[in-house]
Amino acid sequence: MRQTNNGELHTFLQLLNSCTKIVIPKIQRDYAQGRKDPIGSNLCEEVRNNFIDSIKNALTTDTSLVLDYIYGSMDDANFFYPIDGQQRLTTLFLLHWYVAKKKKKISEINSE
Repeated sequence: MRQTNNGELHTFLQLLNSCTKIVIPKIQRDYAQGRKDPIGSNLCEEVRNNFIDSIKNALTTDTSLVLDYIYGSMDDANFFYPIDGQQRLTTLFLLHWYVAKKKKKISEINSE
């Protein structure tokens, strides 16, 4: 494994363009967004609402939204292995996919 771009800010698309594949290690927990709150709590819903508000604000004011860091390593085949940030990577992928779908920049894959 090699260390690259130590501490530099990059966009999600820059990360995708710099690697061949993103490999989620088995040690990473499952994606947590969308889970239900424990009884008597509204923390998950509050976090989601604040996140959506932050995205909306960034889009309407044309400002950057920093989602903290994604830490990992890249091997010689340019496979990126996130150690921390898998939740952020998944969220960014889903947001990019949703917007591209709404803007008709991607099409359905037909399976036969």
